[in-house]
Amino acid sequence: MYIVIIGCGKLGSGLAIELSNDGHDVVVVDKYAENLERLGSGFNGIRIKGVEIDNDILIEAGIEQADVFLALTQADNINIMASQIAKDIFKVPRVIARIYDPSREVIYRQLGLKTINPTELGINIIKNKIILRNSETKLILCNDMSIEEIKINKLNFNNVSEIEDKFNCRICAVCKNGDFKIPDRNELLDKGDKIICSINKENKEKLVKAIMKGKLI
Repeated sequence: MYIVIIGCGKLGSGLAIELSNDGHDVVVVDKYAENLERLGSGFNGIRIKGVEIDNDILIEAGIEQADVFLALTQADNINIMASQIAKDIFKVPRVIARIYDPSREVIYRQLGLKTINPTELGINIIKNKIILRNSETKLILCNDMSIEEIKINKLNFNNVSEIEDKFNCRICAVCKNGDFKIPDRNELLDKGDKIICSINKENKEKLVKAIMKGKLI
């Protein structure tokens, strides 16, 4: 794939190196030369010093042929503007932007942009480690929904449908003795099983607390 990345901080540079090492054509744009130095001498892609939302710079980076555009600067406004340019002007098929302020996520969704929110992800991961120890966040879908891996620790549910109906979630996989499978609603669950489910924040906390207490709430 041909991938254009704006922003060469720790995330942008690390991702650029990984993608380049995997054989993709990667171009990195950053307005600061010292940031581009993060890529090191072994980087096989292209690095361009310039303003990340400048059309001429983006054209020089090859945005017209890009399969993926990643907006990873440290400024939400730049990421929004650059993502709109990539999506609406240059018709890049896949546009993903990083945001720092969770309250701005609604703006991205209204613009039809895919986002990565390290702040929200960090909050969920730390909270899970402190309070909701039986769950692990796999993917944040939006401010209220996520994909969770939850271990059945103390509570033996009869089957998948009991959890789905009680906690208004959708279980897409069950892990038994280390082996994952796609379950039907009648799949029986045992202590020690893990479920992968899409669930909102409120019901996730109820489900995990129910498992920890050993009873439905």
